[in-house]
Amino acid sequence: MFSVPQQINVESDSINERLGEDEEFWRDHYDWLKEKGYQLRPRYQPGWSPSWKGTTKISILQEDYQFSNHPFLLDAVRIRDGKLVMLRRSDPESLSDELKISRIFSSEPVSSDPRNHCVPIYETLQLGHDTPDAPGRNKIVVMPYLVRWNVNFQSVGEVVDFCSQIFEGMQLMHSLHIAHNDVKALNIMMDWFPLYASPPHPSDGSMNRDWSGRARPRSRTRHPIKYYFIDYNLCKQFEPHSNLLQLPGYGGDQRVPEFRRKEMCDPFAVDVYCLGNVIRNKFLVGDEWDAPKYNLRFLNTLVSEMTHDNPKKRPNMDQVVSRFAELRKSLSWWKLRLRVSDRNEHLFFRILFTPTHYIRQTSYIIRRIPAIPDYRIY
Repeated sequence: MFSVPQQINVESDSINERLGEDEEFWRDHYDWLKEKGYQLRPRYQPGWSPSWKGTTKISILQEDYQFSNHPFLLDAVRIRDGKLVMLRRSDPESLSDELKISRIFSSEPVSSDPRNHCVPIYETLQLGHDTPDAPGRNKIVVMPYLVRWNVNFQSVGEVVDFCSQIFEGMQLMHSLHIAHNDVKALNIMMDWFPLYASPPHPSDGSMNRDWSGRARPRSRTRHPIKYYFIDYNLCKQFEPHSNLLQLPGYGGDQRVPEFRRKEMCDPFAVDVYCLGNVIRNKFLVGDEWDAPKYNLRFLNTLVSEMTHDNPKKRPNMDQVVSRFAELRKSLSWWKLRLRVSDRNEHLFFRILFTPTHYIRQTSYIIRRIPAIPDYRIY
């Protein structure tokens, strides 16, 4: 009765003990990237041999067992200062405006705008040749190492901070006449450094990057973080007052009403809908990965407006930011300290964790730690 799982493990080991086709690019450029100042993980070193092979080590417990799960992304260490970065083989400029848009967000005066929540580009590395696996992808952009954002929200104030940041970030994009065109939960990320003692692994965010143990997030209230929009390969900048209409069906969120009706779309109204949908699915109604949360019903009206079936009745991002600012002011200090928990949380855990939460919040009040985190003051 144990033969099937054993066979699955054997097949899995066989797959993981060799590099995938997408990974071979990084192995082939390991030394070149090191010369440029970037160190890849041991798995991508030329001549790599699985650390568990020929030993009694359990393969899945070794870091080099973990493979890259994105064809054009890989993490690295910047050698000069030990900073973690993410490397991306960018789209060819003939295919998308990704590099053009990235330069706008990473250049003055936009880069220093306090509303800027677009992942910056540290530098662009130019390959001296084309690659047969992905013709035209001969540039590698270096970005901050970011992690998934929707983990371990503890209080209403922490959710308010998240909403404030992503609203102002999208407001800045739209003020530059740039539509993101692929707003979804996976395209919002956060800085790992304040929240974790050790960085989470890119393949499994529940583990440390060196696979030494569990990645344990700290309190966002005590360790405020910055959130970022990523993935600009569908972004488009429009001329002011130009014809904004686009064909439906682009991006990762296919629930947009205009898409279902096969109507021409205002991309800025679509961005508003998709951003509202992120909040609705991750906090208010839940989805297949996240349960709905308690104590966040004050978001219902604004999110309903943002996801209105008629795009002309949705607020623009200036209106969203303004309405949310008023909503934020209306929340009492006690409301902001309330615990955010899953609605399907077992009664035992609610009884266990709720008193601990309010003891912690009382300690924050005594120490004058604000209910709404602010990464700018740290």
